[in-house]
Amino acid sequence: MKKLQLLLFSALAYVSAYAQKLPNKQEASIRIPATVKIDGKAAEWDNKLKAYNTATDFSYTLANNNEDLYLVIQTKDRFVFNKIIDRGLTLSVKNTKTGKTANITYPHTTYTGKNERVSSGFGFGMIIAEQKVPEDEIAGYNKMLKARHKFIKVDGVEGLDSLVSVYNENGINAAEQFDNDKVYTLEMAVKLKLLGLSANDGTKFSYKLRVNTVPGAPLLGPDTKMVMMGGGEITPEIRQQAMFDMNEKVVKMYGGTEFDGEYTLAK
Repeated sequence: MKKLQLLLFSALAYVSAYAQKLPNKQEASIRIPATVKIDGKAAEWDNKLKAYNTATDFSYTLANNNEDLYLVIQTKDRFVFNKIIDRGLTLSVKNTKTGKTANITYPHTTYTGKNERVSSGFGFGMIIAEQKVPEDEIAGYNKMLKARHKFIKVDGVEGLDSLVSVYNENGINAAEQFDNDKVYTLEMAVKLKLLGLSANDGTKFSYKLRVNTVPGAPLLGPDTKMVMMGGGEITPEIRQQAMFDMNEKVVKMYGGTEFDGEYTLAK
């Protein structure tokens, strides 16, 4: 057990140290590498993204070429990728000239029941850097993602339906995958013309990245019944701390997170 705890601490310390080296929001304009493919992999970036946002707990890079706006995010936090898998990541782009905002959400899943979740099929446990997942198991998870996530939700893009296939020819592409280290990668690419933007004049725009809320367990209230393990008195102080800790975990597991930024298109 001590060895397991040490491995876990080392892995989290490494993730934390890496995150601290990155800005909370991307500061530079980046051109998309010519080799980029929308396939749910970040090999073209050597898996080293430009910012790590503490509100959403994922790394990300925004980039563009003359035709496309591109986003890639990565996370190893199972609470974060479970929420993305279940309710999607939304990229919102506000055109400062027209005032219009386009929202692109991927993945989009249609649920038949409130508690049905894609992530319930993912058996990922604690994050241990030294522990890899067998390739056939990862392939099974990725096959499940592909089978369940066939649509991109679109709002505020003139001429497009609210749902488009991931295999569309409308100029919006998205893909996601896990790798053998249990890192979840999501990529999006949107034609600049759909957003009313142009790289020719180095347009600056506002954006928002949002991990959407998952319907789940409600927060504990003052009437919540508690029982002390092994017996004993539950003092007001113990009750208050227990409710705080449990509600914090509920928010981490189910609550939405987001942040705003600005990006200037690279000429």
